[in-house]
Formats: sequence, structure tokens, C-alpha cells
Amino acid sequence: MTTVACAEILGISPRQVARLARAGELIVSRTVGGALLVDGASVHRLAKYGRHNGRPWAAATAWAALALLSGERVDWLDSSAMTRLRHRLRASSASELCWMTRRRATVHRMRGWGKDTGLLHSGVSGLRDPAMSELFDLAAVDRGADGYVRACDFADLVTTLGLVEDRDGDVTVRVVPDDAGYAVDRMPTAAVAVDLAESLDTRESAAGLRVLEDLLDAFRSDNTPGGHSRPGSAPRRRSCAGVRSDRPDW
Repeated sequence: MTTVACAEILGISPRQVARLARAGELIVSRTVGGALLVDGASVHRLAKYGRHNGRPWAAATAWAALALLSGERVDWLDSSAMTRLRHRLRASSASELCWMTRRRATVHRMRGWGKDTGLLHSGVSGLRDPAMSELFDLAAVDRGADGYVRACDFADLVTTLGLVEDRDGDVTVRVVPDDAGYAVDRMPTAAVAVDLAESLDTRESAAGLRVLEDLLDAFRSDNTPGGHSRPGSAPRRRSCAGVRSDRPDW
């Protein structure tokens, strides 16, 4: 799909389409004579929620939001940023949350040797966990692989699994920036819900939005200072570069 066609669907300019592609929010199929051709599925996925007020959060803020909603402790944002984030979450809908967290990772469509070792499963792959399957009321499906990896581990993952970029591939690799704070060692329920909500499959999308609304409702009803955290629930932190992010992009 050309940038002009993308722009018509998204209601933005071709230059903004190119900017979204560079940011990894749209998947580039290939470049022909210097012109970008964009994966149509990624365009329709972005278009399905329309535009919401506010600039999408930087990865560190997006992962803090998803962790809070999932009952995880967040230790990579300062107290003032956390206060603003909690206030915004209490005022957000599920579709707004999908919009605000869309810069949580750069998405690659790939194909490989049929294995997915090293990916932290999410989306449809997250349904392999019986508890997740029950929560979303969706059966696990054998449809490729979908998951997250830290940016500093991406090259090793590509080599290990023999991955190559392929717009028709059945492996979705979501690369989390190394300065996102999130260690990519356990999958927040809210992240699985957002990935399913962005699916072009109607049942998967509806299930993801339903769980997100439930998580938001639970967060609003929890008046503890920590939001929705549980003692001892902080994820193990392994550092690629020892980077800590205290100032989110608002």
C-alpha cells in the first residue's frame, strides 16, 4: 500500500505516514525506487480505533501503564510521573489505552524455522497459557507466534530462530526499547489484552477490549496509594545497558 493510500485511510498526510513507518508503528513491506510500500494490515490495525486526544506515550510510560493495570509494581518512573499516569488511566477507555500505548514496541513481521524460543508470548500466543485462555474466553490457536523481546536481544533472536523480514510471515516480533524500564521477563495481562484488542479478528479484538475495560474498572475502584500493585510482584530486572527512564514523553 502506498503512503498516499495509507494517508487517505488514516486521515493524515503522506509525510506523517512516513514518520509512523520510521517509528515502527506501521510495517514497511518494501521500498521501491525510494518510495515506501506499507503493510495494509498494520494500516487497518492503526485505523480501527481512530485518533484520540494526546500524543501516544513513550515506551517507558506505556509499559508502566500496562504493568499498573496488571497489578505489577513499577519502579522506573518517578513519583510525579506515576501520579499523572494514574490520573490518566482512571479517565481512559480501552480504545484510548490502545492508542496511548501503541509505541510500546516496534513490530516486525517475520518468518523463521518454526520455533519461537526466546519470545515472551503475547496476543494469540499468550492464549497457550490455560489461565489466559480462560480469562479471555478464547481457545488457543495454532497461528504462528507473537511475542516480545528486548532490543538488545533482537539480533541474537533473529540468528537463533533464522528469522527474516516477511510481510506475509507468521511470526510477529515486538521489540521493546532498552530504555523502556520493562524487563521483558513476564507478560502483563494488560499487554496481552492490548495485543488482542489490536487484532483484525473480531472475536479476539472484542475479547481484548473487554478485558482491558475490566482492568481499567478494577484500577479505578482501587484507592490504594500504589494503584493496583501487589507486594512482591515486581518483575525481575535484567539490564542490557543499565538505562533507567524517569521522565516519560507526555
